[in-house]
Amino acid sequence: MIAFGLDAPQNLGAMEIGVFLSLIMFGVVAVQGYVYFQNSGPDRTGLKLLVGTVLFFELCHTVASCHAIYYFTVILAGMPEMAKPANSYSVSILPVFETLITALVQGFFAYRIRLLSGRLYISLVCWALCLLRFIGGMGVAAEGFLDVPREPDYFRLQDTYGWLITSSLNVGAVLDVLIAVSLCFYIRRLYTPYNLPKSEELINRLITWTIQTGLITSLMSVAVVIAFQTMKHNFIWLALYTFLAKLYSNSLLVSLNVRPHNRAAIRAPSPKSWDVTPPRTPNLTIQITRTIEDDVHTLIGGAPGPGLKVVRCVSVESPSTVNFFPEFVPFQPEIVYNKTAYNAV
Repeated sequence: MIAFGLDAPQNLGAMEIGVFLSLIMFGVVAVQGYVYFQNSGPDRTGLKLLVGTVLFFELCHTVASCHAIYYFTVILAGMPEMAKPANSYSVSILPVFETLITALVQGFFAYRIRLLSGRLYISLVCWALCLLRFIGGMGVAAEGFLDVPREPDYFRLQDTYGWLITSSLNVGAVLDVLIAVSLCFYIRRLYTPYNLPKSEELINRLITWTIQTGLITSLMSVAVVIAFQTMKHNFIWLALYTFLAKLYSNSLLVSLNVRPHNRAAIRAPSPKSWDVTPPRTPNLTIQITRTIEDDVHTLIGGAPGPGLKVVRCVSVESPSTVNFFPEFVPFQPEIVYNKTAYNAV
């Protein structure tokens, strides 16, 4: 049996730091959720249910992590150090909520790929990897529950099913990278020679944001794997794992809350680029001249004389002016946008 000291800094201390940081991030997630529901009027019911479900799972995840700290620091207080367990039901339930949150968020981003690409095969690959990650996470949680009655059989779960923990996290990291690369690729394809400057700026911002959020969750998953492989017999990897779920929830909510700003940027014209003054309308006056030839015969000395030709000119002015530009309609760039991008962002 491996010697284990629950109260050691790398065990209980590391977990407390991870829980405290996750509480801060939970506050950020709660604010993001509030902002979303304040502006979620046009969204479909399914999307609202998705956000509500993620927030509920986040609350459950936070309560479970806080109870784990309470269990180790209060309930087990006074117990001999070597008799304290390294696992509990509140710790074992953390993978359940983390896996559910991750599956919902990754599935949503895979659906976004479907909207942007118009194709299904990439989304199917993402959903398949998401399912593998879900199965692995639930398997870890199930083994964790079965391991609790065997305590203090320290780290049996890590030693026996470490491959399952590592595999599920690696699949999640690969999926995050695949989602980020796919979204960037299809967002980049929205470039056209007719893009407005603001549209190009928005596309660049979307690509930057996608890379950042995808890399954050992927790098955190890799960090958990590295910590687990190098220090599986302490709680440092568990502290990082506790923080992982909050990153996924925050990436989802930020992507939803930024949509009104993105859509406004697509629709709003630039004051400098589109300050068009109607040209002065020229007036045209039409003058019509009619020539009439009359033959006038006069009598000279009572006899017919030579014919005299008289030319009369009649000028007629048009009763109204003719407008070359009867109505000037300025170009409205706010109606020119990519409908696919508008729905996806």
